[in-house]
Amino acid sequence: MARNGFFTGLDIGTSSIKVLVAEYVNGEMNVIGVSNVPSAGVKDGIIVDIETAATAIKTAIEQAEEKSGVTIDKVNVGLPANLLQIEPTQGMIPVPSESKEIKDEDVDSVVKSALTKSITPEREVISLVPEEFIVDGFQGIRDPRGMMGIRLEMRGLIYTGPSTILHNLRKTVERAGIKVENIIISPLALTRSVLNEGEREFGATVIDMGGGQTTVASMRAQELQYTNTYSEGGEYVTKDISKVLKTSSQIAEALKFNFGTANLSEASNSETVQVEVVGSEQPIEITERYLSEIISARIRHILDRVKQDLERGRLLDLPGGIVIVGGGAIMPGVVETAQDIFGTNVKLHVPNQVGIRNPMFANVISLVEYVGTMTEVDVIAQSAVSGEELLRRKPIDIAPKPQRIVTPRVEAAPSAPVQTVPVFEEERPAQTNRTAHQEPAAQREPRQKLGDRVRGIFGSMFD
Repeated sequence: MARNGFFTGLDIGTSSIKVLVAEYVNGEMNVIGVSNVPSAGVKDGIIVDIETAATAIKTAIEQAEEKSGVTIDKVNVGLPANLLQIEPTQGMIPVPSESKEIKDEDVDSVVKSALTKSITPEREVISLVPEEFIVDGFQGIRDPRGMMGIRLEMRGLIYTGPSTILHNLRKTVERAGIKVENIIISPLALTRSVLNEGEREFGATVIDMGGGQTTVASMRAQELQYTNTYSEGGEYVTKDISKVLKTSSQIAEALKFNFGTANLSEASNSETVQVEVVGSEQPIEITERYLSEIISARIRHILDRVKQDLERGRLLDLPGGIVIVGGGAIMPGVVETAQDIFGTNVKLHVPNQVGIRNPMFANVISLVEYVGTMTEVDVIAQSAVSGEELLRRKPIDIAPKPQRIVTPRVEAAPSAPVQTVPVFEEERPAQTNRTAHQEPAAQREPRQKLGDRVRGIFGSMFD
């Protein structure tokens, strides 16, 4: 059951940083603001320059605030699959209360007992996902609260990552002036968001073709079975075009999106395009077919590597096939090329949110969806992982609070054996502001219609 309130997702990619603000009302997610700015200080999905990356994140946050009318004070950050490990875990506690009724505190305690599993010093627990609870031997319980019992057990999966990467991620976001609410494992959120119920149960693979890297994640039996990253993405296609044609990156990018296709059979031998090259006053003329050959070579190289690893893990024949998302998947011919290489059903996922029906936003949307649809038990488990104390016996839904009057903000100029995942100031009336995750949507001043506002976002985003 979805929680009501405001949630903000932050997707730190190699080529771009995206921020999305959404409000959940009665289980429906309404996107109210989004930003997309060029990335900096990030390589292969990993932060390599904290100050530079923090500046880019701050820019993205400010743009999202301006477009949504919401002050962002905390975000849910996506963590890439680099060096991710998945391990089964379990915990057990006696129910201490005299009534023997299981409460929030008991769920918190049994999760913490499962966290005592030995973890190497250089790694850190990112998330613990409960699979089932067992009360006095009765298995398959999703939420044991309110039940009576003497012994409470829990079985779940622990996701761990390198402490260095996690520290740098938190440090960078905090340096941008924002608090990290949750660190979300991007492949886990993406598979849950993109795949339907049947695909998650019987098995399917999601390929996220980003700018600097490609991420692959397979889910089966509602669990993340496999994930891997490849340090190649859409930017490498641009670099290939630039290198082969001896032209600038800007021209290469324009050629890729305006005339390029990854499917050779769609390219024309007769249609030509003029290209300005370095060291020559006269442009050269190339055919669409020649451009397609450059593009296709890189796309096929990436997908061939993915195919080899999926075959090795016996994941290529999953009934749900393959779903492709990401900015690199927008280019014509990618789906057809993937279908030819994998020999299975391949489809392109396009988000259905108004105004952001673009595969490049699938990742940041999945972060907000993941947090917005967390159950109360999931929230307790995540709080135990992060070490935060819960407000006991209080509902998870965000309750309306009185609005505060502030001066306008001045804008600045199945459990399996251990799985090791491979990696790669004028006087004027005071205005009312909303604060993300804090203030209700009611009682605010009338605003522009959602559809008109979101359309306005994209009128300026891609200028």
